[in-house]
Amino acid sequence: MEQVAAGRRLLDAGANRDDLVLPARAVAYEAVFSAVDELDCGGDVNVSGVDVGWVVMESGEDGASAGRPLAGLHEDLLTMDPSGRDGADLWR
Repeated sequence: MEQVAAGRRLLDAGANRDDLVLPARAVAYEAVFSAVDELDCGGDVNVSGVDVGWVVMESGEDGASAGRPLAGLHEDLLTMDPSGRDGADLWR
């Protein structure tokens, strides 16, 4: 992967590992947050006049719907931040 090779070149040139890891972590977190936030919206907020949407449902071990919608996924993601900062200050 070219991204890994580029990172290796930067490290070999003396870049600080944390200076490379933190922006990558922040970009990954923002991408996941945006995806689950879109799921939570239940539809495309950028499209008007469309009466369709989606809902994320809980399922049992057999894959059958348990009949309970999952909501607040983006908020759950904040609580899973291993730094304990709830997704804040990802650049530190």
